[in-house]
Amino acid sequence: MKKPIVVLGIGELGSVFARAFLKNSHPVYPITRKTDIDELAATVDPELILVCTGESDLQAALKTIPAHWKDRVAMMQNELLPRDWENHNFINPTVISVWFEKKKGMDSKVLISSPVFGTKAQILAESLVLIDIPAHVLANEADLLFELVVKNLYILTTNIAGIAIKSGANVDDLRNNHLDLMREVSRDVLKLQTALTAQTFDEIQLEQGMMKAFEGDLAHGCMGRSAPARLDRALELAKEFNLDMPTLQNIKQKS
Repeated sequence: MKKPIVVLGIGELGSVFARAFLKNSHPVYPITRKTDIDELAATVDPELILVCTGESDLQAALKTIPAHWKDRVAMMQNELLPRDWENHNFINPTVISVWFEKKKGMDSKVLISSPVFGTKAQILAESLVLIDIPAHVLANEADLLFELVVKNLYILTTNIAGIAIKSGANVDDLRNNHLDLMREVSRDVLKLQTALTAQTFDEIQLEQGMMKAFEGDLAHGCMGRSAPARLDRALELAKEFNLDMPTLQNIKQKS
C-alpha cells in the first residue's frame, strides 16, 4: 500500500480524484467541513494534499494547510493562476488544469487530456489514467501558465458569450454563428489574463487551444450556472487593474 493522499473537498470532482487515487493503491483521507485538520495532520503523513474546493472557497481552504504539508499541495480549480497560491508559501505546488467534468448522477465526461505540472504531477496523471481520464505531465512552469490561461479563456469566453446569446447555445454554435462575439469577449478576457499574470501571450495560439477544447465536446453548453458570477468577478478585477473591457461591460449592462 502506498502513502495516503488527503483530498480537501469531496464534491463531484473531489470524488473522481479520490477514486483515481484508490485505484492507484493510495489510501484516501477526506477533509470535510467537520474535519479537524490539525488533528489529521498530527496523525497522517500524506503523499500529497489535493485541494478540491470551488474557486470561491479556494483562498480560505489554502489558509488551512498545515505548515509541514506545504511542500506537497496540489490544486485543480477553474480560473486558477499563480497569484492565487504565491502568497501561501507553498513549496513547488502541483497544479492540474482539469478538462473533464463531473455532474451529479452522471459519469465523468472528458473533453481533452488534462495537463499537470509540479512535484506530484506524475501521481495525479497516472492515477487519472487508471480510471480512463487522460492526463499528461507538462515540461515546465511556462507551459503550465499557458495551459491555465487557455482554460481560463475557454471558461470565461464561453460563459460570458453565452450570457449575451441567451439561447442555450453550445460551443459549436458559438464558433460557427457568433465568431465575432466570441473573439470580442476573448479579447477582453485575454486583456485581463495578461494583467493578472504580468505576462503576454500569443492570441492565435490561445485561440487554437480553445478550439481544440471545443472539438472535445461540440455540444458543450456555453452558459453554465456560474456564468453571471464569472462576469461579475472579471469586471471587478478589471476595475482593480484599471482595464477597459467594453464587450464585457456591454454584456453586463444588457443582462
